[in-house]
Amino acid sequence: MQKVGQLALRFLRYMGLSLLIAVGLFALVSLSFLIWGPMTNVAYSERMFWVGLAAMLTAAPAVMGFLSTNQGYYTSPFTAGQDAKVAHTIIADGRKSMDKRTAYIWRALTVGAFGIGISALIDILG
Repeated sequence: MQKVGQLALRFLRYMGLSLLIAVGLFALVSLSFLIWGPMTNVAYSERMFWVGLAAMLTAAPAVMGFLSTNQGYYTSPFTAGQDAKVAHTIIADGRKSMDKRTAYIWRALTVGAFGIGISALIDILG
């Protein structure tokens, strides 16, 4: 039961940080009305939607990075023996790189989803 509690706490912290970033984007969108044009509910909702979508699209390079992760290190027959000796290190390094990309992708997607959710909330309440 303690593991479930720790996992739930980690999840809530993760989502809380993503929500905090989305609220920061909300503040930036709010400040943008001081520079560009009058503030209406429709304009507010649209800008928040596009900011949320842009946050999601920042994950695209990480997704593209996944496509080249598994190239392998045994391309040269001259170094295949040495590469086989350190295969565990090579795999661990590749796994660490994939974990970082995955964490970034999930962060960008949750921040973008919160931004789009805030946009929908503005539209509904406005």
